[in-house]
Amino acid sequence: MTRVAFIGLGLMGKPMAKRLLRCGHELTVHNRSRGPVEELEALGARAASSPEEAARSSEVTFLMLPDSKDVRDVVLGEGGLMGGLKSGSIVVDCSTVSPMTEVEIASKLAGLGVSYLDAPVTGGTVAAEAGTLTFMVGGEREAFERVRPLLECMGRRIEYMGPSGSGQLTKLANQIAVAGTLLAAAEALVFAVKVGLDPRKVLDVIGSGAAGSWQLNNLGPKMIERDYSPGFKVEHLRKDLRIVLEVAERTGVPLFGASTVHQLTKVLSAMGFDKHGTQAVFEVLLRFSHEA
Repeated sequence: MTRVAFIGLGLMGKPMAKRLLRCGHELTVHNRSRGPVEELEALGARAASSPEEAARSSEVTFLMLPDSKDVRDVVLGEGGLMGGLKSGSIVVDCSTVSPMTEVEIASKLAGLGVSYLDAPVTGGTVAAEAGTLTFMVGGEREAFERVRPLLECMGRRIEYMGPSGSGQLTKLANQIAVAGTLLAAAEALVFAVKVGLDPRKVLDVIGSGAAGSWQLNNLGPKMIERDYSPGFKVEHLRKDLRIVLEVAERTGVPLFGASTVHQLTKVLSAMGFDKHGTQAVFEVLLRFSHEA
């Protein structure tokens, strides 16, 4: 049994924290809203009033937060982890944030004798609930090996990608591919609707061949039903693609597909779809094609 803290109990963080409890670990949790904390308390977790308090009682602290600023504030800000971390402990950030932020934080925590891993995930809420996430991890190899058993409580594939920042860079590559296949799936199904085909039959046929993808096969049925309930929110994809494009600008990499989807997420935000699932890209394309 390991003493673990988990900070950030949203769509992904809450089921991940539950998996750690199921594995028998002693868990302390902190979240801005009280509801998820009470749910975890009912399952045996202990609540902390601040990240600093959570860190005091933990050997390993996990983060699952919205953006780079949130991670920096939780780790380095007033009442943050730095005030409670002990030498020899490990912080594992499962958020998707800027690689530069992760390198900066890793450097500052190293001065305290604390290891910091960037370990973003892919697989969405379904995989988080099932414990089948994929982790892509950057940081010290020794720290990675120490936390691997904890990651295996939450994920099926655990990959060490290299030094600090490497996990986030891998996740950004993942999001580039996600954005491209999401757009392709939505365009294919809008096209099917507009030319008079049965989109369900089209989905069944093309999803079993070379056009098949996770986005098409998992989100395609929701697009057809215009079910935009969130597994992965539009606002989070927009944030991820913003980071992708910032890194691409620094490195001189042209990203035509990611740029297009980033713009579409801005349109979705203006339409009020920020909290909806990313399959709502289908709705934008329908409306552009004058199909209401």
